[in-house]
Amino acid sequence: MDITTRFWDLIHWDKSKYIIIPLLSILIAYILVNDFIMPAYTRHGQEIEVPNTIEMTYEGARTLLQQNDLEIVEQAKKFDARFRSGIVISQNPHPYSKVKKGRRIYVIVSKGEPTLQMPRLIGSSEKNAVFEIEQLGLEVRYITYEHSEHFPNGVVIHQSIPIGEEVKVGKTIDLVVSLGQFPDKFIVPNVIGRSLKDARKIIRRSGLTFGSVSYQVNDDLLPETIIDQSLEPNTEVSQGDTLNLLVSTLGSGMEEEF
Repeated sequence: MDITTRFWDLIHWDKSKYIIIPLLSILIAYILVNDFIMPAYTRHGQEIEVPNTIEMTYEGARTLLQQNDLEIVEQAKKFDARFRSGIVISQNPHPYSKVKKGRRIYVIVSKGEPTLQMPRLIGSSEKNAVFEIEQLGLEVRYITYEHSEHFPNGVVIHQSIPIGEEVKVGKTIDLVVSLGQFPDKFIVPNVIGRSLKDARKIIRRSGLTFGSVSYQVNDDLLPETIIDQSLEPNTEVSQGDTLNLLVSTLGSGMEEEF
């Protein structure tokens, strides 16, 4: 090789190295990032299956997740009648999904059945109190009537669940409703032709005692219609006197004591 050829080869290498060397550097950097740096950063090959914590207690779920190198986070608490208080009702990511170690698992924990604070019914009319109870998802069990020197007729004077007490939806409550001041005399109401349900309320509101119920077959009347009563209507009696009833039925006669 003559001196001229060697000279031109050196010139070509000096020019090419400005292209080759950067390309080699880029290639080496790519290999380092793709094969070494990124796998280490993303913890490549360390994915695990998320355990199912639903229906477990929160403490039990936390222990299980920690054993699997996962972190629990209580995202919220919600009322749920299906699960008692403190039970996990959902989780994210979902059970059996694949995640990397150290991942946070967000859970929602049950607060148990919905509860509410018992409102003040004393001082309300019977109609309004019953309406409010039903709107709250509660149930009226018994309504009794008493004379009162302090509350007018038709006003609630006592509730079986104290004001402000936490109660669950569906719970029953009893009410006592005022009959107003004691009357000078007690008059027997006329309940003939009334339904048994209405008669029971009328008798108790009159200050009398609801007595026994006898049944008599009568195809001309609706079942449980009052046919007769033991005390003459509109007569004066003593407080607490007992009023017995004869009630229609479509079946065989029977007697029920109250």
